Order: sequence, then structure tokens, then C-alpha cells
Amino acid sequence: MHELKQYIQNYKQINIATTWLLLAATLVLLLPTTALSVSGLDQWVSQYRGYISIIVISAIAYFIALFLVQAGQSVLDKKSDTETMNKINNMVKVMNTSEQAVIREFIFQKKDIISLPLEMAAVANLVENCILVPALNSQEIIGTGSKIKLCINIKARPLLDHKALGFPEGKMTDLQAKALKSARPAFAKEFYVRH
Repeated sequence: MHELKQYIQNYKQINIATTWLLLAATLVLLLPTTALSVSGLDQWVSQYRGYISIIVISAIAYFIALFLVQAGQSVLDKKSDTETMNKINNMVKVMNTSEQAVIREFIFQKKDIISLPLEMAAVANLVENCILVPALNSQEIIGTGSKIKLCINIKARPLLDHKALGFPEGKMTDLQAKALKSARPAFAKEFYVRH
């Protein structure tokens, strides 16, 4: 859908010109000869009727193709969204303690964006299953040897409740809080020491 919107924006002038051309050609073809004879266009229209018809057919074909592309893109987007949600749902159900700890870091650090090491298996799994996504649209995940700024996918947020993140129900005891702090990933230890 994004590609189609970009196409329509980039070729807006072509779409407008094609629309006007279609309207003008259709109007000329549909006007009665008496109306055309007043303006002196009747001979010109009868001489070039075949070319005007080709213009109308081409413009209609162009808009039909544009509609089909838009419909196809919409179907692909829905399929992609469904696959993404399936991945997220399945991952939330089977998250291990390391993956839960990575997600809890967003809560502990009170941040929307955190630089996370991609070589860490839990981070890689969360990224692969669409729970974590690059924080910036322009940012791409290349390789696995560096940290990258990630945020929690907005589609995953409703599913990441206390139970999914491994938080205890009700008020947390000191022992439970200590257990959660000790379960924090290695990359978070420095942050924890400073705070």
C-alpha cells in the first residue's frame, strides 16, 4: 500500500492529466453532432474518432490497472498483517525468561527505545518474531554484531501484559523483585548499577 501511495503522489500530475484527457475525449465522443457543428468540431471529430476512442480506451485501461494494483496491494498488506500478528501471538505464548527479561527492560528503564545487542539470542528471537522492531523507519537490521535501537511493536503491546512478561500477580514481594532484578539481561547490568 505504501508503494502505491508513493506512486500516486509521484505521478499525481499524470493521473490528473489522464483524468482530464479521459473526460475531454469521452465528452467529444458523446456530444451530438449538432452541438459539435456549432463549434466546427464535427468534421475534426469524425476524422479522428478512431484516435479519440483509443485515448478513451487507454485511459480507462490505465485506471483499471491502477485499481487492480491497489486492490492487490491491499490484499498483500492484509496477508502480511495477519502473518505478523500470528508470529506475535505465537511468540507471546512461548516466550522464555530471557525474552521476557528483554521486554521488561523497557519498563525498568522507562524508555520507548533501547539499544539492544542483536547477537543476544533472546533479542534476535524477539526481532525475528516481530515483537521488537527498529525504532527508526530508515534503520535496517544488517548483520548481528552490533547494537541497534529497537522498540516494542505497537501491534504486540496489547498482548504483553503482566502475565506474558513474567510479573507476579498482585503486589510484588521483595523476594520476587530481587528475582526479577537478578534475571535482568547482561547488557542491562550497567544501567542497573548506575540507577
